[in-house]
Amino acid sequence: MHTLARTATIAAIALGFTGTAAADWTKTYVVEWNEPAMYYGAKAGVTDPGTDCPKGSNPEPNWVKVLMDAGYTKQEADWLRDPSHPFRIPNHGQNQMAFRGKDRANIYIHPELTPDPGLTPVTGKIGEGLDLDGNAANGFTSPDGKTKGIDNEFYRTLGCWMTYRGPPRLAGTSLSRNDEMREGSWTILMVLSGKGDDPMNDSDVKIGFYNSKDPMVKDGAGNIARKYTFKIQPDAKFEGILKAKTVNGEVVTTEPTKEMWLRDPSYTRELQLLQAQARFKMNPDGSLSGLLAGYRPWFPIYRGWVEARGSVIEQLTWVQLPGVWYALKRNADYSPEGANGEKTHISFALRIDAIPAYVMTPDAKTQVASVESYKSVAPPMGDRIPAVYFSRLVVDGIVRKSDGAIPGGPNVVIPPPASMKTAASTPAARSAAGGGE
Repeated sequence: MHTLARTATIAAIALGFTGTAAADWTKTYVVEWNEPAMYYGAKAGVTDPGTDCPKGSNPEPNWVKVLMDAGYTKQEADWLRDPSHPFRIPNHGQNQMAFRGKDRANIYIHPELTPDPGLTPVTGKIGEGLDLDGNAANGFTSPDGKTKGIDNEFYRTLGCWMTYRGPPRLAGTSLSRNDEMREGSWTILMVLSGKGDDPMNDSDVKIGFYNSKDPMVKDGAGNIARKYTFKIQPDAKFEGILKAKTVNGEVVTTEPTKEMWLRDPSYTRELQLLQAQARFKMNPDGSLSGLLAGYRPWFPIYRGWVEARGSVIEQLTWVQLPGVWYALKRNADYSPEGANGEKTHISFALRIDAIPAYVMTPDAKTQVASVESYKSVAPPMGDRIPAVYFSRLVVDGIVRKSDGAIPGGPNVVIPPPASMKTAASTPAARSAAGGGE
């Protein structure tokens, strides 16, 4: 056994780690980019037609018509969309947009109380991901044409929504969320280890995903620096270990992992994957790139967008959030309870790019020598990733004032613009309308 591996084993035993046998070879990385695998079929632009979305991205709704369809008068709808309306919130939001369900119910928490407004789906045949169900007759075909039956209903459902659409590393949501990761909000480490003599061809390989509280560091060009040192932060939930093999430098899982959790590069924050599988390539420059796929619960995806300020998301990304709810529910394709159970999960794939890094055991004394579980020494479940995206002022998609008052509501009177436009800006008028100071 190598001295480093022997030292790591002794330290692991001392800390109570499980499965401490050293591997014959180990490669360690930090994830420098991850995003939903959404194949982009246009030549340029997030709204242009392409093979993925022949009619282009989901079009911008006519918000006045949306409000009128919900029962508001033309005058009320026009006034609610006016930038000077007292219910308006920053970034073009309008809390009253929430109250457009039956009897002015909040459609963000009760989307079923409004008709399905529709969401443009992907109709192209090409997609990225893995064949999760073993049926090559359904699903997408890979961009290179070599893989059939790719299961990625998340992409089919949301791939024409402009916030997800674009070339790799250029979709709007991916840019903003990865920027936060790369600025230190969270760090994901990867470890590969095997039992053979040749890392490029090994039938007994493990892939490990771990948290770290150590932020990534950028080089002079603004890229994530290679071969930096990170310490594993044990977590009772956010850890994933997959069994795999390597064939000519390609890492392929040999059996699905029942359940694993990762940090999600979106407003959902947490990514649960059931029946997880992976396919990665060990690149000549030492980096690792590929796909992690599985079935994720669809409702938290919707809820994440709601709690990111529902009406702001709708306005800036050209979507009616109830349409997202209906589409995810309609396209969900997996039930943990079996074939006859409720489809609570949807097939999904994550693109991952990782670069070489030094990964240390939780005590920071030795380099990791194999893929192991650290859950037994993890802190309590509550000490996990903070809710960095959710504000205490956002409740059910509605943005409260700093004093807790809500601009708008199901029973407020919408003042006519001609007589109230000036008066509505006064403190008394705002208070009467439910807006507070």
